[in-house]
Amino acid sequence: MTDAPAPIRFDGKPLPLASLAAALHGPVRAELTETARLALRKGRAALEAAAAAGQPIYGMTTGVGALKHQCHAGTAMDAFNHSLGLAHEVAVGEPVAAGIARLALVLRLNTLSTGRSGVSEGFADCLAKMIDHDILPRMTRRGSVGCGDLGQLGQLATAMTGVGTVLWHGQEMPAATAFAAVGITPYQMRPREGLAAVASNSFSLSAALAAVFDANARIHQTLAQAPVMALAWGLDRAVWQAAETSLMPKEAAVARALIVATADQTDWPARGSVQDALSARFMVQVLAPCLTAAEEALDTLHLASGQVDDNPTVLPDGRVVTSGASHHAQLSLRLGALQSALAMLGRNLFNKCLMLTNGQLPGLPVNLVPEGVVATGYGPLMKLAMEQSARIATSAAPVAPHALTLAAGLEDEALLLPLTAERISEQAEALGWLLTISALLSVQAVALRGIAPRGPAADLTARVRAHVPPFVGDIPLTARLTALRASLDARALDPARLFHKLDEPATAPIQQET
Repeated sequence: MTDAPAPIRFDGKPLPLASLAAALHGPVRAELTETARLALRKGRAALEAAAAAGQPIYGMTTGVGALKHQCHAGTAMDAFNHSLGLAHEVAVGEPVAAGIARLALVLRLNTLSTGRSGVSEGFADCLAKMIDHDILPRMTRRGSVGCGDLGQLGQLATAMTGVGTVLWHGQEMPAATAFAAVGITPYQMRPREGLAAVASNSFSLSAALAAVFDANARIHQTLAQAPVMALAWGLDRAVWQAAETSLMPKEAAVARALIVATADQTDWPARGSVQDALSARFMVQVLAPCLTAAEEALDTLHLASGQVDDNPTVLPDGRVVTSGASHHAQLSLRLGALQSALAMLGRNLFNKCLMLTNGQLPGLPVNLVPEGVVATGYGPLMKLAMEQSARIATSAAPVAPHALTLAAGLEDEALLLPLTAERISEQAEALGWLLTISALLSVQAVALRGIAPRGPAADLTARVRAHVPPFVGDIPLTARLTALRASLDARALDPARLFHKLDEPATAPIQQET
């Protein structure tokens, strides 16, 4: 028996992150509030009044882009608005996940619910019905510069009018076929609505949310696995006591979390040097800004879910004005900061794994091969780890500053948000594998030290040993690593953990290492 679709209330306010995650992970039900309906009627009336008074309105009584000086009226205006969706259905490439298409619908309906886009109730109702029946436009990866997702939302517009392609019950089919099966009438675009259908950033925001949710989960997974990595190293935990006094609140919070997580681990490797290598000693200082970067990106995406990015827009006093809100520059900067943070995290994880296998840590043999065993060990695994580290680093390059020339050769400003989201997704994907490798190496190192793990270290050990046995000789690892990652993912990507902010105080002290 499947769970009933989660309800989402549309009232034009920013949507809770939990609701956005629900739309990403499965069907939802649209509840268009009376407040939203009133706003839709008010906004539409204001738009029509402005047009009737002779005000030129971009994309309604005029053309768009380089053709904005053309004027349309009467039947020509109707024909133009209908054709806008057809003209903009240009996105190509691999289809995006159903969740991203569904979330794009949810985000678009929410900003329309403010009434400031000037669309009719019928337009909003069509989107709500598509959401309720989980009839999703077939959207593809390539076609947006992230300042109005024209290519992908052209695919939405043609789906709404019944001439596009949709995904329904996991099958691609003509939109008209799916609509007929559930009793939806293909929508006839009214003046202004053709542009409203194609010119928002709901696809960019959806892709960014999916990427940031994954990245946030990987950062929290790194924190969850940190205790067993520290145990494998024999890290001097006093460094966390120093970090607990940091003036940076997140550093202090991470340090407290690690102190608490290892408080029951009384069996700890003896010290072998006056201080540890940098990658482990800086564990707190690397994790803290990564957590902050993810939280700030999620906070900005939450606000963007209610941000009206239409041009033109209807002001609360009824005036219809041009707008620059489609340029999500603050979000772009937040995403860029997250890219850099993930690159720093990937480097740190790789360096810690390298130290576990290179024979430089006291008590740990090269490649973690037990004494007396004739084997290659985990040296080749570090090649896989190195590749993941390289993927994370090379995906950190920002794309927003790139110069663009569009619209009849005129200068243009765009942020390429979907491309940024793809890069963050690539970083998160590679981090997932690097964390899988890290878990295996850490558990093997602890076993070689003859230490019985406790608390989080014991939980991770059980997960690893369910798929990879203690090392007694070389074995194939492809299938085992894949299964181990699936086990770790099930915990890391739990929606209940996606929005956690690390601010719980510690209650347990830690013993000074000797």
